Amino acid sequence: MKGEEIGTLGLAGLRLTLRLCYANFLVYLFLYITGMYINIFVTSGINTIGIGDATNILHMILSILNFAFTFVVMVVGFLYGMKKVALFSLGAVVSLVIATAGGMLFLTTGGGRQSGSLTLVGGWVMSILFMLALFLSYYSTLKIMRAIRISELAKSTGQIMP
Repeated sequence: MKGEEIGTLGLAGLRLTLRLCYANFLVYLFLYITGMYINIFVTSGINTIGIGDATNILHMILSILNFAFTFVVMVVGFLYGMKKVALFSLGAVVSLVIATAGGMLFLTTGGGRQSGSLTLVGGWVMSILFMLALFLSYYSTLKIMRAIRISELAKSTGQIMP
């Protein structure tokens, strides 16, 4: 399988990393749901949500978990020679950090329609970079899935994997 990037992790480690990616997608889903609730609730003018609101705390905990999962996948990619996994995950980590800054800007400037352009910028930065992180995590997961398939194929045909 010359030219394929499978790294040196091994099949069991790749499968575990794939499960972590799947768990991360569940976190992305719940993060999206809580984020949409916060954004719609705040920007509709019904109420404002402060940093200590229960929904916002849940959103921040999910953000930390999402960052941690993405960071672990990035480290696995770097440590075990899966360059594309590492780079896609690194892009997702950077996107999540900047999205978090946008989210904090959104919250600290009031978050409502009347709050001005900084709130709008913070909200857009947060939303766009969240979607970019999701997209990059998806590509990283695809690379892990490909490495698993190639390793399984090599194992079934008796080829020696590096």
